Amino acid sequence: MIIERKDPPYPRRGPSCLLVIFILVGIGLGIFVIQNAEEVRDVIVPTPTPEPTRSATEYALLADIAEREGALEEAAGYYAQAVQLDATKPEIYIRYIELLIKLREAEEALNRAEEAAVLAPENDRIWTAVAAAYIANGERLNNAGDPTAANLQFAQAYRAAETAISINPENANAYAYSAAGLVLQFEPELYQDAQLRAEEGTVIEPNNPLARLYLGIVLTNQGFYTAAREQFQLGLQSERLPELYYELGYNFFGDGNVSEAILSFQEAVAIDPNFAAGYDGLAHMYLQLGQDNLAEENGLQAIDLDPDVARAHGRLGEAYVRLNKFEQAIGEFSRAVELYGEPTELNARFFYLLADAYLRQGTQNCPLAEPYFRQAAEVSVVYADVAQQGLVECRRASLETEP
Repeated sequence: MIIERKDPPYPRRGPSCLLVIFILVGIGLGIFVIQNAEEVRDVIVPTPTPEPTRSATEYALLADIAEREGALEEAAGYYAQAVQLDATKPEIYIRYIELLIKLREAEEALNRAEEAAVLAPENDRIWTAVAAAYIANGERLNNAGDPTAANLQFAQAYRAAETAISINPENANAYAYSAAGLVLQFEPELYQDAQLRAEEGTVIEPNNPLARLYLGIVLTNQGFYTAAREQFQLGLQSERLPELYYELGYNFFGDGNVSEAILSFQEAVAIDPNFAAGYDGLAHMYLQLGQDNLAEENGLQAIDLDPDVARAHGRLGEAYVRLNKFEQAIGEFSRAVELYGEPTELNARFFYLLADAYLRQGTQNCPLAEPYFRQAAEVSVVYADVAQQGLVECRRASLETEP
C-alpha cells in the first residue's frame, strides 16, 4: 500500500477576526468614557446613602436600657444626645436631670433643669426636677464648705417646689422638696413649715420615700430622734435609698448607738458603692471607736469619690494624726480649711487640728500654727481654751530660743 504523506498547512498568521472586533469595541468604549466622564461616573459610581441617624426617642430608649443595666454614665451620654436632637420633650429632660443627680453631677443637672423650666413652665414634674437639682447643688456647696451659697440654692429649691405644688397640689415629691428647701437651711424658725410640707407629702402618698426622708430630717433637727427614726424606716419600706440609711445612721449616732450607725452606713454604701457620704460617715464612726486604720481606709474612699467634701478631708486628717502620720494629716487639714475658707463654730475643729498638727511636728512650725490657733479661738467656745494653750506653748518656745 502506498501512503501519501502531505505536509500540514502553515498556521494562520496575525490576530483572529474576533480579537480584532474586541479591541475595536474596547477602543470605542474608552473614547466614549473619556468624552463623557461625568455622565459615566454618575452611572457607574453609586450615590452614597447617608448613614441612618437615631431619633431623640431612640436615644432616650437606649438611655433607659443602659440605666436599667447599671451603665449610668452611658445612659447620661444617650440622654445628652437625645436633648441635643430634640429639646422639646419634657419627659426626656426629667429623666436626664434625675440621672445627673444620681450621678452627683449637680451643676450639670441644674443647667439642664433651667433649660427645661423655660421649655415647659406649666409642667409640675419639670418644676419638681428643678427643685431636686437645686437641692443637689446646695448639698454640693455645703459639702465644699460654703453654707451661705448652699442656703441660696435651698431657697431656690423651695420656690421651685412651691411652683410645682401650685400647678399640681397632689404632687407628693414637690411637697418633699419644699420641705427640704426649708429644713436644709438649718434655721429653726423654718422647721415648723418644713414639717407641715413633709407631712402633707406623706398624706398624699404614704409610701413616698422622699417625704419620709425630709420629715425625718426635720424631726431629727428638733431632737425627736425616735420619731425621726420611724420616718426613715417607713421610707426604707418603700425604697432602699442610700440617703435614708445615711440619715438613719446619724440618727443612731445622735442617740449614742455607734454600732447601729455603722451598720446603717454600711447598708448605704452597699446599695450605692459611689455614695461618698456613706464612707465619710463610716470614717467618723470608726474614729469614735478608736479604729483608726478603718477610719483612714474609709476616709480615703470618701475623698476619692468626692474630693471636694471638706469634712471628709478633716476626718481623714484626724485618722492620720492618731496614726502619727503628721505630714499627711497637715495635707488633709489644709485642704479642709481651704475648702471651708472662713472658720465658724461648726468647722473650727479642723482649724484647731491643723494648728495642732503643725505643733506636733515641732515648735519650729509655730509661725505656721499660730494663725490657725487664733482663728479657732476667735470663733469657737469649745476650742478657745485648747487653742490658747497652743499659742502659749508657741510663745514659750519662742522665748526659750531668744538670745
